[in-house]
Amino acid sequence: MAKTQRSGQVMKQVARRVKGTAGRAVAKASKPARKVQVTLGDLIAAAFDVAGETRAAAKLVSSRAMASVTGKQIVFVG
Repeated sequence: MAKTQRSGQVMKQVARRVKGTAGRAVAKASKPARKVQVTLGDLIAAAFDVAGETRAAAKLVSSRAMASVTGKQIVFVG
């Protein structure tokens, strides 16, 4: 049922807010970072800076997380 307006009364207009979709926020958050070319020597040097030891650096560079980030499996022999 529609309400009728009496003479002399003014109806209040209310603006409707449209909620943003969560999809846009997720798309912005999951935007890939810019690609940077890094040499193997740079990776090993950074691992030595972080780990401090040879074995710890080798373990860090050959880890599964590093393989997923670089897209290459790095294997140390020796």
